[in-house]
Amino acid sequence: MEAKGSTLLKTTGYLFVILGVITLCIQIGGMISDDIIGTIQGSVLGQMFILDSGRLAVGMLVSVAEIAVGYLGVKMASNLLYTRTLKWYGFGMIALFILEAFFYYSENGNLNWIAYLIVIALSVLYLIGAYLNEKSVKNQ
Repeated sequence: MEAKGSTLLKTTGYLFVILGVITLCIQIGGMISDDIIGTIQGSVLGQMFILDSGRLAVGMLVSVAEIAVGYLGVKMASNLLYTRTLKWYGFGMIALFILEAFFYYSENGNLNWIAYLIVIALSVLYLIGAYLNEKSVKNQ
């Protein structure tokens, strides 16, 4: 029997993987260009770019977590034994995105709200899919 939330979990899982890969590629490109500029420009600008590289590293870690949660959501969507695990992954992603947004906002005072609203909405949809799976387990 197909669980009620498995389609939603698979869809959001695929979206998490796609967005995570795109974000990771952008973060790696930014880190490489910052390191090149930092070594060319000298010590003062180099230190500024090193700080920016630290911020990019946090984004890379969140991107890797996004890819992992998306992959696990796709793999475990039909398995009703992992409903609570997937629910906790969804809560963890919301917490990571809020923490990352707070980190970026405290660093430079501005934030791309649309991007964070999209990924938080995807996390909520992921949670809804896990909740529907958990509900179908309880009904059996």
